[in-house]
Amino acid sequence: MKITWYGTATIGIDDGKTKLLFDPFVRMNKKIETTPIEGFVGFDAVFVTHGHFDHIYSIPELTEKDKTVPVYCTETPKKTLMKNGVPEERFRLIKPDDVIKIGDYTIRPRRFRHIVFDPIYILTVVPQSILMLPRLFWQAYMNHKMPEGGEIVAYEIESQGKKIFLTGSFREYPEEVYPDDIDLLILANGGSIFVPEKTKAFIDRYKPKKIFVDHFDNAFPPVTREVSVSRLKNMINKNHPDIEFIIPEICKDVEL
Repeated sequence: MKITWYGTATIGIDDGKTKLLFDPFVRMNKKIETTPIEGFVGFDAVFVTHGHFDHIYSIPELTEKDKTVPVYCTETPKKTLMKNGVPEERFRLIKPDDVIKIGDYTIRPRRFRHIVFDPIYILTVVPQSILMLPRLFWQAYMNHKMPEGGEIVAYEIESQGKKIFLTGSFREYPEEVYPDDIDLLILANGGSIFVPEKTKAFIDRYKPKKIFVDHFDNAFPPVTREVSVSRLKNMINKNHPDIEFIIPEICKDVEL
């Protein structure tokens, strides 16, 4: 099974028969390598973790270029995407605890929450935000127009005897119990410098065999910056030296 990071929280999973795409987003930073929308064409299904613009903004253009790919999401991103021209027949509405079968995959949406942006992270992007005010205003507008509506899901994905747990933002949902036999945790590392502290309890409890980090890139300045993953890596190496920590390269396949 191949896992591919396309930037931000965009992940492709290919079991050799069926290809799934999660949170497709074309990065808005000309200084870094970016996957064009054509790179997202040809997948068998698109899945959405939540409705923020850096998770769904590219879907209307993608569904224009790929006339058959279905979009699996909750109600709020569905409403947003329909306002942006995606036909209703393209959607497969989901809710937590559904069981979705596609090819050899079994996919279960699980309740999750969005990370809380910390003040230190916000302060670090203030200088560039001042220098890029028009873009800042546009991004604030898009964030308002593309809300998550409290509908955050993570995905438990099984195929070929492997189990993946994919997050689009990292914050556990109270009372939810997650799988304890995770082969690969795809961990969103954006929005906070305190990701190690925020994820430690989950990692200690569920002990995934491998951790694949994403969402750490400077994908849409000025409100983003590249977030270091070194503290997270050091914490995992110290507390769980048996867990393999994977920092992916853009568009480079990782074998699971």
